[in-house]
Amino acid sequence: MSYRKSYSQPNDHFSREIDIEVCLKTLKIYQKLEGDVNCVVWDASLVLAKYLETMSQNKSDFLSGMKVIELGSGLGVVGLTAATLGAQVTLTDLPEALPLLRKNINENKYKISSMGGYAIAEALIWGETSPLFDEKYDMVLLADCVYYEEAVDPLINTLKCLVNNSQDQPIVYLTQELRQTEAQKTMWTSFYDKLSDYFFIKQIPEEEQHVNYKSPDILLLKLSKK
Repeated sequence: MSYRKSYSQPNDHFSREIDIEVCLKTLKIYQKLEGDVNCVVWDASLVLAKYLETMSQNKSDFLSGMKVIELGSGLGVVGLTAATLGAQVTLTDLPEALPLLRKNINENKYKISSMGGYAIAEALIWGETSPLFDEKYDMVLLADCVYYEEAVDPLINTLKCLVNNSQDQPIVYLTQELRQTEAQKTMWTSFYDKLSDYFFIKQIPEEEQHVNYKSPDILLLKLSKK
């Protein structure tokens, strides 16, 4: 998944082009020069997006027609990749993140629809009830969402709601960059321990990931309910 940058956008936005090679489509992703964690493309999102592409290359119907929800979508790289690979995707984030997320969906909607996919953005605050929990999903995606300590328990509760409310248990794919500050290491250990109380956790080895989009500092996990 290669990318190119353009700084010709107005205001504080610039665009990044991300190639999805398996279907010969190029996503255009708008970012912000300054802002919070949801305004730039993170490496962990590229690792997960490229893994979805790799799986779709190995199995052409891997995402075709699948109902997918992404948590903490940010700019939408993972969810938009899944939609371009044929999935019906609901991308979610905090209300303040939705304008830029929806801009990216709108920018890429014709590429997505040409591949049979669909993408919408909805607000979802972790730990709170939501009408989205009434839907049945085949897959849950999240990339680099363990960043703030106060969000750990709400995120796990949201994952539990999504899995419990689906008749057929969805598969969860999660990527996380392992940051080296003591606070981040402690937070990730706490999250992982709480997650393992409820999910079986399988780490996907690097040799099964994309040859150019993997890192020992970025975990790629597959979760299923115990």
